[in-house]
Amino acid sequence: RVNLSYLDRYILNMTMRTDGSSRFAPSDRYGYFPSVSLGWNVSKEPFWKFDRTDLKFRLSYGKTGNQDGIGNYAWQPLMSGGINYGNNSGMAVTSMGNNTLTWETADQYDFGFDLGFWNGKLNMIADVYLKNTNNLLYSMPLHGTSGFTSVTSNIGSMRNYGVEFSINGHMNLGKVNWTSSFNISHNKNKLTKLLGDDLLPIGANRALKVGEELGAFYLFKMDGIYQYDGEVPQPLYDLGVRAGDVKYHDVDNNGIINDSDRQLVGSSNPDFFGGWNNTFKYKGFQLDVFFTYMYGNDVYAEWAVTATRPGYRMAITEDAAKNRWTAPGSSNKYPRAVNTLCGHNSKNSTRFLEDGSFIRLRSLTFSYTFPQVMLQKIRMKGLRLYVQGDNLLLFSKYSGWDPEVSKNMDPQYFGVDLYG
Repeated sequence: RVNLSYLDRYILNMTMRTDGSSRFAPSDRYGYFPSVSLGWNVSKEPFWKFDRTDLKFRLSYGKTGNQDGIGNYAWQPLMSGGINYGNNSGMAVTSMGNNTLTWETADQYDFGFDLGFWNGKLNMIADVYLKNTNNLLYSMPLHGTSGFTSVTSNIGSMRNYGVEFSINGHMNLGKVNWTSSFNISHNKNKLTKLLGDDLLPIGANRALKVGEELGAFYLFKMDGIYQYDGEVPQPLYDLGVRAGDVKYHDVDNNGIINDSDRQLVGSSNPDFFGGWNNTFKYKGFQLDVFFTYMYGNDVYAEWAVTATRPGYRMAITEDAAKNRWTAPGSSNKYPRAVNTLCGHNSKNSTRFLEDGSFIRLRSLTFSYTFPQVMLQKIRMKGLRLYVQGDNLLLFSKYSGWDPEVSKNMDPQYFGVDLYG
């Protein structure tokens, strides 16, 4: 590590890190990860004439390595015991290995500035970044005829880019001191390379594809409700689909709805997100109010899918129960009440994809700190009484309980609500 500073105006930091991991093949075991950052404190320059105002620019590049999510010695074929054949004990190959497995690496570029006014009473921080991730580690599906269903591989690359902005400050409102901090972030990602250009389905409702986001939903697109039996294509009518059932977009226009009709629609990634924190102080009293928000993300209500499938008795929303299709023209959103339709109405579709945007009052705290003059008389150093509430308010159009929950925190599958 090298740190250089000249007159507190020009700052240079450089590092070089080397890591080795036995999870990778011997020829690719070591990774080399440099980083460099430059800072320019403009407000220290002789030409800077703005009193009580500070400005600093930042520029950086860094390379990091990742080995998370794969097993020890993942590059090696592995065998395990306990594989019995008749009455004889035996062993079998349990992992085929991959002798080309290597580090997942990320190159990140960042440019930003810090701007302060009135000796720090108001501050703004902004950053623009670009992150290219290469050699993505992934459990790649295989044909079962190989004897395995997957193998750990480096399958491609991904790009993340975004903007982060925050503003904070403090001021006096009469005898009340107010401190506030607001931040907003925008991030987009895109897969730039896979083993091939073909779409790769993952899980029940996701897929990976070059040019698309990680977290994109792969679903049947709902086009409404069949209002008359005559609207139902004959192949579907023969399978029992009738008026009042869900109408899906027939991509290949062959009258059959199957996996070839699924489409990439929506994403669990928000357009922007952030928070707003406020603290108000008056003498010994203090009020802390913290909001968080997210906009533009989709949530897949899997709990609602399960509720529509035969054999399940989970509660559905009141809106769906009252406004279901009962006759031509009665509804173009909710199908008829039926539970013996071979799953046609409960396909993984945009019917269950909802806007997950929200504003949440994350926490509210009211406290009183007793003055030191009073506490000294009873030989106490400090005493603070407070009452706190968490998740007190939620503003959202999502029909479930909470748009921020997910049954899986993996970015590939985030945004699926199983329990509503």
